[in-house]
Amino acid sequence: MLRAAMHILLVEDDSELARQTELWLREAHHSCVWRERGAEALIALATEPFDVVILDVGLPDMDGFTVVEQMRVRGFTLPVLFLTARDNVTDRVRGLKAGGDDYVTKPYAVEELMARLEALQRRAQSVNATGGPAAPARMLGRWTLDPLHRRLRSGNETIDLQPREWTLLEVLLAHEGRTLTKKFLLEKVWDIQFDPGTNVVDAMICRLRRKIDEPGQPSLLQTVRGKGYALQAVS
Repeated sequence: MLRAAMHILLVEDDSELARQTELWLREAHHSCVWRERGAEALIALATEPFDVVILDVGLPDMDGFTVVEQMRVRGFTLPVLFLTARDNVTDRVRGLKAGGDDYVTKPYAVEELMARLEALQRRAQSVNATGGPAAPARMLGRWTLDPLHRRLRSGNETIDLQPREWTLLEVLLAHEGRTLTKKFLLEKVWDIQFDPGTNVVDAMICRLRRKIDEPGQPSLLQTVRGKGYALQAVS
């Protein structure tokens, strides 16, 4: 049993194997989204947050190596577990070099799949807890985000963000395009498990807008009336 429920993207063109794997994952109390093609997987990654990708190497439109290479180029850092019928060193090394984190050889047992997912989860949690490798730079409007120094850059212009501002921006980026409630942001950014009845979230959003928005242009931080806030990064 994994230590915590995860939201998993399963990319597999064998419908019977995919259905069985999806059943195993849901029985272990995880949520799962199934896609059959690499292009569909990349679209899914851009539209909702996942904790891990289970990725078949042999897909009809592009191989899994290409998919994970595209993921890394686009800034997706979540773990990738390859599913492969190719049990040779060359393919395993190629998968790891492309940006994969582990692999399972078909046919596989549910016990092995769950054990390898658990290992990936522990590794990701350890990196987050110890301040491991920073995420690659990303674009936000005209800004390039510098995770190492927690600053925004555009040409010769640089803006330093306060730790809480950076954390808020990271949370919004991790859920780009999704509406996040104030309650959710209070929990993730301030570690407050209840609504204290203050406008701390609104005030921080306003501060970020003053720093990142272009005069006369729509805000990157959108207010969804009665629901919360959503970030729309522009590549």
